[in-house]
Amino acid sequence: MKTGRLLKQAADWIGVALFLTAFCGFVAQIFYRYALNDPLRWTEEFTMIAFIWTVFWAAAFLVPIREHVSFEVVYDVVSPRTQRLFDIFSMTMLIIAFVLLIPATWDYLDFLTRKKSPVLRLPMHLIYGCYMLFLVGFTIQAVARLVTLFGPRWQEQN
Repeated sequence: MKTGRLLKQAADWIGVALFLTAFCGFVAQIFYRYALNDPLRWTEEFTMIAFIWTVFWAAAFLVPIREHVSFEVVYDVVSPRTQRLFDIFSMTMLIIAFVLLIPATWDYLDFLTRKKSPVLRLPMHLIYGCYMLFLVGFTIQAVARLVTLFGPRWQEQN
């Protein structure tokens, strides 16, 4: 479990670094635009890229799968055993959908290797590669949750 805790802590620190990067780019843009009256071209693109990475990183590695947006109108009024069946079904469908998305995403990222961002000239596949990290990271979380749902301690996760 120590390795898992270290990985979680590393993911947290990377998330913090990504957010700080986006925030610093945003502050630099505000300063140059309003204090110096000389807006920078690169800060807008830089902030957008950092924000995209922050959102997908957080969704994949920081936010527990139970904390993501879900419709719980029916879920909350059924028995725990039925909730378990709902969870098993939804995790199974999510895993299938995300596994099916991986080859198409890889293909699109391969297509993006030929393109660069307009200002910073960064390879687009690196900018949007965070989506692949999201797919893989979230799928791993879903598989772990599904394994737990089939185990004897499934109620502890609800």
